[in-house]
Amino acid sequence: MAPVRYEQHGPVAVVTLDDAATRNALSPEALDLVERYALTAGSEPDVRLLVLTGADGVFCSGAAIRDWEALDESGVRLTDAGTGLTDLLAQLPIPVLASLPGHAVGGGSELALAADWRISDPAAELRFVHTSLALMPGFGGLGRLERIVGPSAALRLLATRARVGAEEAQRLGLIEAIVPAAEQLAWATALAEQMAGSDRYALAEIKAALRDGNERSAFLRVWPHRQLPDRLGS
Repeated sequence: MAPVRYEQHGPVAVVTLDDAATRNALSPEALDLVERYALTAGSEPDVRLLVLTGADGVFCSGAAIRDWEALDESGVRLTDAGTGLTDLLAQLPIPVLASLPGHAVGGGSELALAADWRISDPAAELRFVHTSLALMPGFGGLGRLERIVGPSAALRLLATRARVGAEEAQRLGLIEAIVPAAEQLAWATALAEQMAGSDRYALAEIKAALRDGNERSAFLRVWPHRQLPDRLGS
């Protein structure tokens, strides 16, 4: 059975990590499948939102490190593959929502941080446990964490191997909302429906401008595609 599933529910594409034996760890196969399905979602013209989640009450337990250790140049391949995936999610032309039904641990927390938005079950935690393994973030998560909470808080979370509960995560800006796991797909669907009137190309360029800071270039790419109503102000 594949460790990742892909489904589409109207305007919402759902990529689910589903490997109970590893608590949804990111093996080479799982990471490749998430990347492949993210590209599929981004190419579907009727998809407005990609939801990344996990099965069996867990989001992701991090990298399946022993699987990566079996490969040549294991550290290089792990960081390059993980960073490639998180960068892809950040660059996807549609918004990405990380939907946490349960804990996001280590590399799993980095995967969640690569999404545009995050929601969390009340009992879920973001666990920054990298230094417990004498490691550090390697999927681009260090920079993303710093941009959200600031360098001082990022260092504190990693130095103390912090387990950040939903309420603290919302206070720090790590998540948008606290939503019970059973209600998360409905929450995502409502969000996608709210975006229905927004031009998909314009949203893609807004994502790009937020990422690289070049608003002028993004505006000039959007300008030729403008669609004005028959009456301004209508």
